Amino acid sequence: MNKFSFLILFLAYFLSGCSCNPEALIELIANSSMFKGQGEVMAIGHFNRIEANFQKNLSEQQSKIELRLYNGKLPELYENEANIARKCAKAYIEATESQDYKEIEIFIIKTSEEIPPQTLYQSSYLFEVASLSEE
Repeated sequence: MNKFSFLILFLAYFLSGCSCNPEALIELIANSSMFKGQGEVMAIGHFNRIEANFQKNLSEQQSKIELRLYNGKLPELYENEANIARKCAKAYIEATESQDYKEIEIFIIKTSEEIPPQTLYQSSYLFEVASLSEE
Protein backbone atom coordinates (compact mmCIF):
# COMPACT_ATOMS: atom_id res chain seq x y z
CA MET A 1 0.00 0.00 0.00
CA ASN A 2 1.51 3.34 -0.95
CA LYS A 3 1.48 6.34 1.34
CA PHE A 4 -1.34 8.07 -0.56
CA SER A 5 -3.66 5.10 -0.19
CA PHE A 6 -2.78 4.90 3.47
CA LEU A 7 -3.52 8.61 3.88
CA ILE A 8 -6.94 8.26 2.28
CA LEU A 9 -7.80 5.21 4.40
CA PHE A 10 -6.61 6.99 7.54
CA LEU A 11 -8.67 10.07 6.74
CA ALA A 12 -11.72 7.94 5.99
CA TYR A 13 -11.39 6.16 9.33
CA PHE A 14 -10.65 9.36 11.26
CA LEU A 15 -13.48 11.32 9.69
CA SER A 16 -16.10 8.57 9.88
CA GLY A 17 -17.00 9.75 13.39
CA CYS A 18 -17.00 13.40 12.36
CA SER A 19 -20.22 15.34 11.96
CA CYS A 20 -18.89 16.78 8.69
CA ASN A 21 -19.27 15.02 5.34
CA PRO A 22 -16.22 12.69 5.15
CA GLU A 23 -17.09 11.42 1.65
CA ALA A 24 -17.01 14.95 0.27
CA LEU A 25 -13.70 15.65 1.98
CA ILE A 26 -12.11 12.47 0.65
CA GLU A 27 -13.42 13.24 -2.83
CA LEU A 28 -11.95 16.73 -2.59
CA ILE A 29 -8.55 15.30 -1.60
CA ALA A 30 -8.65 12.63 -4.32
CA ASN A 31 -9.45 15.28 -6.95
CA SER A 32 -6.65 17.58 -5.80
CA SER A 33 -3.65 18.12 -8.07
CA MET A 34 -1.65 15.88 -5.75
CA PHE A 35 -3.56 12.80 -7.00
CA LYS A 36 -4.90 13.80 -10.42
CA GLY A 37 -3.17 12.20 -13.35
CA GLN A 38 -1.32 9.59 -11.35
CA GLY A 39 -3.55 6.70 -12.38
CA GLU A 40 -3.24 7.57 -16.06
CA VAL A 41 0.54 7.84 -15.88
CA MET A 42 0.91 4.66 -13.82
CA ALA A 43 -1.06 2.77 -16.47
CA ILE A 44 1.15 3.98 -19.33
CA GLY A 45 4.38 2.49 -17.97
CA HIS A 46 3.00 0.13 -15.32
CA PHE A 47 4.85 2.14 -12.67
CA ASN A 48 4.83 1.15 -9.00
CA ARG A 49 5.03 4.66 -7.61
CA ILE A 50 4.84 8.29 -8.72
CA GLU A 51 6.05 11.45 -7.02
CA ALA A 52 5.10 14.90 -8.29
CA ASN A 53 6.68 18.20 -7.36
CA PHE A 54 5.30 21.55 -8.54
CA GLN A 55 7.62 24.58 -8.56
CA LYS A 56 6.66 28.15 -9.39
CA ASN A 57 8.82 31.25 -9.13
CA LEU A 58 6.58 34.14 -10.11
CA SER A 59 9.31 36.77 -9.81
CA GLU A 60 11.43 34.99 -12.44
CA GLN A 61 8.43 33.70 -14.42
CA GLN A 62 9.67 30.13 -14.11
CA SER A 63 7.50 27.12 -13.41
CA LYS A 64 8.23 23.44 -13.58
CA ILE A 65 6.67 20.11 -12.71
CA GLU A 66 8.94 17.24 -11.74
CA LEU A 67 7.40 13.82 -12.12
CA ARG A 68 9.36 10.85 -10.76
CA LEU A 69 8.20 7.48 -12.09
CA TYR A 70 9.47 4.41 -10.25
CA ASN A 71 10.00 0.81 -11.35
CA GLY A 72 8.04 0.61 -14.58
CA LYS A 73 7.06 -2.90 -15.61
CA LEU A 74 6.15 -2.22 -19.24
CA PRO A 75 8.46 -4.49 -21.30
CA GLU A 76 9.31 -1.87 -23.94
CA LEU A 77 9.77 0.95 -21.39
CA TYR A 78 13.56 1.02 -21.44
CA GLU A 79 13.73 0.45 -25.23
CA ASN A 80 11.29 3.27 -26.06
CA GLU A 81 11.87 5.43 -23.01
CA ALA A 82 11.76 8.89 -24.59
CA ASN A 83 8.39 8.29 -26.28
CA ILE A 84 6.88 6.77 -23.14
CA ALA A 85 8.19 9.69 -21.06
CA ARG A 86 6.50 12.08 -23.53
CA LYS A 87 3.20 10.15 -23.29
CA CYS A 88 3.40 10.29 -19.49
CA ALA A 89 4.11 14.03 -19.53
CA LYS A 90 1.22 14.73 -21.90
CA ALA A 91 -1.22 12.56 -19.92
CA TYR A 92 -0.22 14.21 -16.65
CA ILE A 93 -0.54 17.76 -18.02
CA GLU A 94 -3.97 17.01 -19.47
CA ALA A 95 -5.27 15.29 -16.32
CA THR A 96 -4.01 17.92 -13.90
CA GLU A 97 -4.89 20.87 -16.14
CA SER A 98 -1.38 22.26 -15.59
CA GLN A 99 -1.00 24.06 -18.91
CA ASP A 100 0.10 27.20 -17.06
CA TYR A 101 3.45 25.57 -16.17
CA LYS A 102 6.38 26.13 -18.49
CA GLU A 103 8.20 22.80 -18.26
CA ILE A 104 7.70 19.24 -17.09
CA GLU A 105 10.63 16.99 -16.30
CA ILE A 106 10.06 13.26 -16.27
CA PHE A 107 12.41 11.05 -14.29
CA ILE A 108 12.29 7.32 -14.97
CA ILE A 109 13.84 5.55 -12.01
CA LYS A 110 14.61 1.89 -11.37
CA THR A 111 15.36 0.93 -7.76
CA SER A 112 16.77 -2.21 -6.20
CA GLU A 113 14.20 -4.80 -5.13
CA GLU A 114 16.39 -5.80 -2.18
CA ILE A 115 17.22 -2.24 -1.08
CA PRO A 116 14.33 -0.02 -2.32
CA PRO A 117 16.03 3.36 -1.58
CA GLN A 118 18.99 2.35 -3.77
CA THR A 119 18.68 3.75 -7.30
CA LEU A 120 19.98 1.40 -10.00
CA TYR A 121 19.05 3.52 -13.01
CA GLN A 122 17.72 7.01 -13.63
CA SER A 123 17.08 9.03 -16.74
CA SER A 124 15.32 12.34 -17.24
CA TYR A 125 13.44 14.05 -20.05
CA LEU A 126 12.49 17.72 -20.15
CA PHE A 127 9.48 18.89 -22.16
CA GLU A 128 7.91 22.28 -22.81
CA VAL A 129 4.32 22.12 -21.56
CA ALA A 130 3.10 24.34 -24.41
CA SER A 131 4.35 21.86 -27.01
CA LEU A 132 2.56 18.98 -25.25
CA SER A 133 -0.67 20.96 -25.04
CA GLU A 134 -0.61 21.70 -28.78
CA GLU A 135 -0.44 18.03 -29.83
